[in-house]
Amino acid sequence: MKIEELITNLPWIGLEEALQYGFSEAEALGKNFIGITLDNGDGLILYVNPFLNDIYKILLMSKSRYNLPSIGVFSNFNGDKYFIYDVGDISELINILGSNFKVIYVEVIKNVLEDFLYQTVVR
Repeated sequence: MKIEELITNLPWIGLEEALQYGFSEAEALGKNFIGITLDNGDGLILYVNPFLNDIYKILLMSKSRYNLPSIGVFSNFNGDKYFIYDVGDISELINILGSNFKVIYVEVIKNVLEDFLYQTVVR
């Protein structure tokens, strides 16, 4: 999937800018995971090729349980647990989360979470 498809199908405020910044940073750092935090506290993790502007996989990371296929549970150093779900289709995000969100943060994922994602997603 290309960036444009995600922007067209997810009407979240700030998504386009977050994707542009995230892809630019991922390219500069040579990384493949971008994290986008929404104003409800949930986050998207995008497995990307920043050089081709391709999105290979969309994951949802949340403290809440959703009716989506789970790829695992990630615990940070503070002991907080996050469920990570595989999102097969953009319409699943709209059905589960809705369309009235704002992107509040974007970052290139690295360190422990990046290692976890490579072990669970990129097999």
